[in-house]
Amino acid sequence: MKYFLNSIIILLLFSISLFGWAFLKNFTTPNVHYSAPKAENERIKLFEDEDSKMLRVAVLNGWNENGLAKRVAAFLDNNYGLIITRIENADNSNYEKTKVVIVNQNNNNISNVLTLLGMGMHHSNVEFNSTVEFDEDIQIIIGKDYKDFINLN
Repeated sequence: MKYFLNSIIILLLFSISLFGWAFLKNFTTPNVHYSAPKAENERIKLFEDEDSKMLRVAVLNGWNENGLAKRVAAFLDNNYGLIITRIENADNSNYEKTKVVIVNQNNNNISNVLTLLGMGMHHSNVEFNSTVEFDEDIQIIIGKDYKDFINLN
């Protein structure tokens, strides 16, 4: 029994020593995987899927504010790298709520744009229309509520 307890004590001391060595090694070894943030303004790759396919977006001004679509498009391009295919006025300028028309449902990044706009695929202001004649994945018709989800200042 005495030899058995001595072997357990020796085993425990060895385990504690090994743990201590591993613990100290982590604190004394420099982290070579860390890189300092770059000062340049990099685009957030939130809207890239596994094939690096970028989302093609049309931004339409649906509210009575001059230059709104252009400012929103610049924001989406500069901050998220979205490919802006069109910037123009919507069919009218009385949209109270921002509306999203999904043209190409095969792009995995559409849900990311909807999240940015505070919507989901089944939101009441999201519609699907594959008959649009333009080359884009999604249309964003900016409404009066644009300040609720995007800060253009």
